[in-house]
Amino acid sequence: MIRVNFHRAAIVALLIGASVAGAAQAAQPATAPAAPLSSGTNAPPPVPAPIVMIIDYEGIMSVSKAGKSIQSQADAQRGGMQKEFAQKENDLRAEDAELQKAHGTTPAEAWEAKAREFQQKVQAYQREAQLRERALGLGFNDAKQKLTEALTGVVQQLAGERGANLVLYKSQVPLYETSYDASQEALTRLDAKLPALTLTVPKTSDIAGAQPAPAAAAAKNAPAAAPAASAKKK
Repeated sequence: MIRVNFHRAAIVALLIGASVAGAAQAAQPATAPAAPLSSGTNAPPPVPAPIVMIIDYEGIMSVSKAGKSIQSQADAQRGGMQKEFAQKENDLRAEDAELQKAHGTTPAEAWEAKAREFQQKVQAYQREAQLRERALGLGFNDAKQKLTEALTGVVQQLAGERGANLVLYKSQVPLYETSYDASQEALTRLDAKLPALTLTVPKTSDIAGAQPAPAAAAAKNAPAAAPAASAKKK
């Protein structure tokens, strides 16, 4: 009679199964390591190399035909105003002198009324002088803005032709390669594009509503105001 050792047979079967499983696992190909993640669309774009162009904005504005034109017009108008102001101040001084002479011979109440009237005349002159100066400044700034816009258009065109991606003010660059400077070409094109500009000064009535109260500095344009005030106290 044959005896079977079931316990030993079970152990042998387990050993055989483990060997078969190990052989099967060893026969499988090794898993390749994961490839690094690509940055894809999250990668920053490459920074282009700077292509520089330098423009002397201030110099071009001052020596251009249109720039000289508006400056000449502004100087002429300011000169005319100064002559008018000088004449008006002389008239006010003469009127104040007459008022002072009449102080001793005119009844107090009548003289006080004339002094008040004269003071109002001085203040009206001060307001008018300030408004006219301000109107001239506004007109000049408006013309200068138009010149700046025209020059900017010329500079943008030049930058496109040169392929420049960096435009610098000449005043900001103490040392540079002269081939970067496109100021002369910009000036030539600006003069051809805008050879003249008309200085248009707004009416004082159009800006009177936004005009602040007369400043103390403007009072020096009418020295007659001080004598009139002192005369009133006598």
